[in-house]
Amino acid sequence: MSSGDPCEDLGEPLSRVMTMLGKRWTGMVLSTLMQGPAYFSDLKRAIPGISDRILNERLIELAELDLVTRTVLDGRPIRVRYQLTEHGVAMRSALGELTRWAIEHLKPV
Repeated sequence: MSSGDPCEDLGEPLSRVMTMLGKRWTGMVLSTLMQGPAYFSDLKRAIPGISDRILNERLIELAELDLVTRTVLDGRPIRVRYQLTEHGVAMRSALGELTRWAIEHLKPV
């Protein structure tokens, strides 16, 4: 139901997504998983500087948001594969647009 105030209408959903993406490393984890399923060790190598603890926290948070699935594979050693859900994959175009915007409008660091 629209209140008529565009800022108010966008505020809560936009606040939720910015809170999620604003956490350090979340965007990098999502971006890496956009390339396909990956094991924890693959993600760790693909995201230089992220600690095991933070990577684990981000993966748990993303799974709780139904953006990532966690599959435990039997074997020695046991391996855990992470993959984007349909909801996670649906973020591809939004992340692509944010990337395009950053290239066009943000100065390189």
